This record gives sequence, C-alpha cells and structure tokens, in this order.
Amino acid sequence: MLKNYFKIAWRGLARSKSVGIINIFGLTVGITAALLLFVIVAYELGYDKFQPNYDHVYRIYTQDKIEDGVESTPGVANPFPDALMADKLAFDKVVPVIVNTEVQLNVRTDGQGENLEKFKTEFLFYSTSEYVDLFGLEFLAGAASVLDEPGKMVLSRAEAERFYGSWENAMGKSLELTNGVELEVGAVVENTPENSNFHFDAMMAYETVRAHPIEFDFDLGQWGSTSSNFQVYVLTNPATDMVAAQAQLDAFSKKHFEGRGNSIKSHHLQPLADIHFNSDLEPLSGRLVRKSTIQTLVLVGIFILVMASINFVNLTTSQAIGKSKEIGVRKVMGSSKSQIALQSLGETFLSVLISSVLALIAAHLLLPYLDKIADVPADVSFFQPVILAFMLVLMLGLTLLSGFYPALVISRFRPIQALKNKFQGAEIGGVPIRRGLVVMQFAIAQILMIGTLIAVRQMELVQDTDLGFNKEAIYYFDVPSDTRETNRMETLKQELLRIPGVIAATKESDIPSSDNNSATNFYFDQKTEDVPFPAFLKIADEDYFDLYEMEFVAGAGYPASDTLRSVVINETMAKKLLISNPEEAVGKLIRVGGRGKWVPISGVVKDFAVNSLREEMKQLLIFSTKPIFRQVAVKLDRSADRATLTAIQETFEAQYPEQIFAGQFVDETIAEFYESEQKLALVYKIFAGLAILISCIGLYGLVSFMIGQKVKEIGIRKVLGASIPQIAFMLSREFLVMVLLAFGLAIPLAYFMMKEWLATFAYQTRISIGLFVLVMLASLLITLLTVGSKAVRAALANPVDSLKDE
Repeated sequence: MLKNYFKIAWRGLARSKSVGIINIFGLTVGITAALLLFVIVAYELGYDKFQPNYDHVYRIYTQDKIEDGVESTPGVANPFPDALMADKLAFDKVVPVIVNTEVQLNVRTDGQGENLEKFKTEFLFYSTSEYVDLFGLEFLAGAASVLDEPGKMVLSRAEAERFYGSWENAMGKSLELTNGVELEVGAVVENTPENSNFHFDAMMAYETVRAHPIEFDFDLGQWGSTSSNFQVYVLTNPATDMVAAQAQLDAFSKKHFEGRGNSIKSHHLQPLADIHFNSDLEPLSGRLVRKSTIQTLVLVGIFILVMASINFVNLTTSQAIGKSKEIGVRKVMGSSKSQIALQSLGETFLSVLISSVLALIAAHLLLPYLDKIADVPADVSFFQPVILAFMLVLMLGLTLLSGFYPALVISRFRPIQALKNKFQGAEIGGVPIRRGLVVMQFAIAQILMIGTLIAVRQMELVQDTDLGFNKEAIYYFDVPSDTRETNRMETLKQELLRIPGVIAATKESDIPSSDNNSATNFYFDQKTEDVPFPAFLKIADEDYFDLYEMEFVAGAGYPASDTLRSVVINETMAKKLLISNPEEAVGKLIRVGGRGKWVPISGVVKDFAVNSLREEMKQLLIFSTKPIFRQVAVKLDRSADRATLTAIQETFEAQYPEQIFAGQFVDETIAEFYESEQKLALVYKIFAGLAILISCIGLYGLVSFMIGQKVKEIGIRKVLGASIPQIAFMLSREFLVMVLLAFGLAIPLAYFMMKEWLATFAYQTRISIGLFVLVMLASLLITLLTVGSKAVRAALANPVDSLKDE
C-alpha cells in the first residue's frame, strides 16, 4: 500500500509541475537555511563538550565589590593557586594556567647550534601536569609529567610540524624565548579541536615561571595584582557539595584578602559549560559567543521553517480545488477519510524528501561561505549522527506541520460537491485560517526586516561614533620592553621619525581602545586610605596625546620622563573622585599602588573609548613608565604608501634583529571588536531576504486560491462594467489589510527582541518610529508587486471563458 501511495504521490507531483516546483523550492530554501543554522548552533553548543571532565571542571573568578557596583575578572592574584592547594579546599585538583598570546619562539634549526629561526606562536600556556586531568590531551610523544619540570615545553602537532617539518623530529630539540630562557621540547600532543576555549599551540611548565621570576617579570608572591591572563581551574567529583565548596571559597577569600584595599574581594565558581557564553568573563583562549546570539539563530531558523511550511499549506489547499473530482471518485469508490489523509501526507512527505535532498546539496555548496556569518570550519561533515538525526526529525516534523492540515481538509470533502467542483469556504481550508497563516508569515518577515535595519544602524553607529581620539592612519607594532639600562625603543622611535611619511611616534603599553583592562588600587589627595574603586591604566610617553589627537578639558599632558612623575586622568575619573570642575583636579596628588610616591595630576583628558563600545566608560590613569612600554605607534601622512610600511619594518629589524615584526592599523584592530556583531547583522540581512522571498511565494499561493474561488465573480463584474483597476484593487485590498495586521503583531515582538540585543552595547542606536514606518511601507510595496501582478492578470481574463462552464 505504501508503494501505491508513493506512486500516486509522484504522479500528482508530475501532473501539477508548477505548484510542485514552487512547493519544493520553498521547502528547500527553508530546510537549507535551517540546516546551516543548526550546524552553527550545534558547533557553538559543542564547545569543550569533548573534555573528559566537562561537568566537573570550574574556573575560579574574582569579584571586586566597590561603592558603585561589582567588577568581575576571570583572573586571580598570583599566589592564589599555591594558597588554595595549601589550604586543601574541597577540590580534587587545582590547576593554574597562564596564557600569553603572539609569543616569539626562536627555534634552533641545527639542533643545539646557534642558528635560530624565528616563529610567532599564537597561544602559549603555562601549567602543570594536572592540566591533563582536567582537559584531556592525546600525547603523541612524551608524557604529562614534563609539565612539572622547569624548562620543558609541550608542542601541539601543528606547531611541531611548523617548527621541525614533522612532529617526530621535535622531541628533545631546543627553543629560546626572547627573554633568554632556554626550553626543551619534552612532549608533543595532538591538536586541540577548534571548538575549544582551551586551544593552545605550545605549553610550558608552570615551574619555569617560578624558576625565572626576573626574566618573566612575574612575582608569584604578589597578592596586590590580578590579571585575566592568570587563571585557576579546579576539578570536583560527583559527590562534591557545591554549596559547601563555595562556602569554603568564601572563607578562603576572607582569610587572604580581607584588609587588602578598600574593595571587598570574593571568588566564585564558574562551570566550564558557561565559559564560552559569558561575555563578562573572557575565555582563556579561543572566543566566546553570546547566548542571545544562539537564541537569535535558533529563532531565525524556526521562523524560516514555519514560513516555508505555511507556504506549503496555502499552495496545497489551493491546489485541492483542481483535485476535487479525483477525491470525489476515490470516496465514491470506497476510500476512507484515513486513506485519503494518508495519501495526502504521502505526497507531502515526498515533497519534503526531495526538498531535503536538494537542501543537503545546497548546504554543502554553501558551506565554504558559512564563515561570513559564523566561525564554523569549512570541513564540517553533514554525515555526523547529530546532523543526520536533526534531518530525520526535521523531515518528519515538516511532513506533519505542512501536511496535516491539507490532509484534514482534503479527507473531509463531500463526494457530491467534490464531483461537481462546488465548495463552501470551510470545505477548502477555511479562508480565515489561511489568512491568519499569511498574517503570521508577514509578521515574521517584518520582524526580520526590523531586526536587520536596527542591526545595520547599530553597526553604523559603532563605525561613526567619536571614540575621543583619532584612529585613522595610525600603524602600531609590539616591541620588547626596555630595561633600566637599555634604550633601544627610544632609538627606534627617533629613527622612525626620519622616515618620509611618518609624522609622529609614541611609545605605549597599548592603543587607546584595546581589550586591556589592567587596573590597580591608588590613593588620592594625600589620604591614608586608598580610593574605594580601582584605576584602569594606560602607560604611554609624552607624545601619546598629540599622536591620537586627544582633547584636554583641563591642564595638559606630562613632560618626557622614563618614570612616573605626573599623571593624566580622564573625565570619568574626575567625576568619580567627586571633582565637579576638571580644573580643580590639576595639581592634586595621586599615588599609584601601595608603595609609590605622590605625583601631581597634570591634566584631565576628554573621555575616549578605552575598550569597545559595548563597555561602559572606565576611570583612567595615564602615565609614563619605561619598562611597561610594549608597543610603538606611528602616525602616517597622506604620502605614506607600501614603501613607508616597508621602511618601518626595516627600521624595526635593524634595531631588533632577533624579533619578528608584526604591524597593524589601529582602525582594523578596533573593527575586530565588532566582528561577531557584524556577522549577526549579515545573518539578519540574508534571512530577512529569504523571509521576503518565502512571503512572496506564500502570497502567490493565497492569491491563486482566492482568484480560483472568484473566477465567476470576476467575470460577472466585468460583464457589469467593472474596470481592470477596480477588479485589481478588489483582489489586492484584503492582502494589504493582512500586511497591516501583521505589522501590528511584528512591532512589539521586534522591539523587545532588538532592545535585548542592543543592551549588550553601552552606546546604542535609537529605535525610531520612522524605522517601523519604513518597514511597513516596504511590506505594502512588496505585497502590491506580488499580488497586483496576479490580480491584473485575472482582471484581464476573458469573462466568457470564466462564465461558460456552469
């Protein structure tokens, strides 16, 4: 019987080619979109789930409670892990991890000789052998124990092959850091999967840092500093009482941090499952994605599938008029309602099956372009069990969603009316229900259109907002810090100023807008207690302000100095210090940290974006300290070209022959802050376009159905003298009303959805009434173009043809 059902279904598709093609096209578009979105969502939700102790690993993060709120960082104080192990809290393992990025490694190409080849490794971790107990590593050579030996290094397969040609050649080879510390390759591990926030290229023994505190400029006994690059992970077991563990951690925080500064420090456990999605606490490496982004992608996928299904329902029920005599004959010959319904579902399943095959092909062809909207690898296979299971569930779900209602309608045809091709509205699908489906469809399309416009406007705001400094034509690069005895960076700066096309240069810790959040406690106005909130830091020489064209609201920058002799604060710092007039701040004294000297404030600089525009303005101290300079930035004039950049690189290499040069423009770095938002805006654009396309197909289906019902009415109206515009308006009017109803539904849903998305930005575009009006007018125009063409064609038909078959 099933074979017979499919044979009849195939004949039905072959007989109604135009409707079948439209149905299959609409379903293919919907399934392709849903499949690609599912690949993205499954990839993001799968982050680190391959870790052997996924449910039992936690990161300990730090919270500072200050007078006007709470600030969180994923880092801990340097002595934290040693103290935690010594106090024997309720954790099976305590694992410290330090991460450095873009680290230069000098590889000895001739074994232990002097010939060095320079490489940049993207992520360098420092940890212990117990790292392997928390995060599974597959050792190709060596063992985890090397991570307890100072001077030992573990390389990933990819890095070992890059350094030595093959990973087998790497074992026992010597490397050197730019600080002079010698290392030996003691193990090679398989590459970490891409969907991990613990992706490293090389890992050193944590004890190497303890053995070389001066070379690494890292004091493991310093309780006063906290860096997001220094994190601690703990392993629990299934029997661990997490409430009791948190209570122990609270007691630990009180024991070691009470009385240190005016903020109240506490420490908390963050599950491994939360790390990839928590935008307040950045991951160790890799990247994060906001949960709202995942929810948006899921919602968009459901929207597109629902719209495709509505199209199928509309077209299938409108096609029922043409199949009425066939259904009547089947009923007269003894077919039951269930048999006719199953036959209809069989036709639906065949359409879904064909659409699914076409969707798999389309998705495979589109996969290389998926990186435009997501960070999914291009080699993802669609034959994974989870994707195949999704496709099976999707096919069954679409068959029921798209086929149940048409099957119910067709199975209820009365034989006599079906043979005469005469129906009441309710017998062919209930026009109000069909209209309701189209209203829903257009509401979804309008939500996506509104979302697209708001996302585009927000990205334009980000690009056009005055950051408080000039970001154009500024080129910067990392430079090894000078010691008290060396002065290579100053020499480099002076040599750069001699290059044609370079008009200014500055030494700095980082560019004005960066992901750096270095902070410290400080004292103000010679008070004995430190200020009850931290100061965020920018370290730069005296030319920093002129190069970035920053404005001063009071005072001026500081004179040239290699040490901290005066500071500049920003407007936000002045306000938080309760200084109403910036002029009053100039000359007041500040002491940075607990043992620094009192120095005057030389000026108050106008607020500029310290991080991305997602974050609130931070209170800032800017001063000069030679050992903390990490970068040099140069300002280029209009005559600068590729030759200028080459000259900059050659000047750098002449001064630092042992270093790798890597330069970047400031505006490009800032643009990277918003890469995920730009991709989400592109998602809205693409799927809003698909929604409009599918809506037009749905309108075509409904107008075909309604014109099919009104063929004789149109003929009579023409005979009685109705003009073509009158008939076209009569047929289009109710569709315009449906679009307006859809708009009424879309406004609140789109508003609240986009308001939540905009909440992730400190600086937000305004959601104006004009934007909604624009979407409404666009929807009405699309409706007129889609419905009007069909209505005009019906109005032009010869009334004799429509009236003679009575």
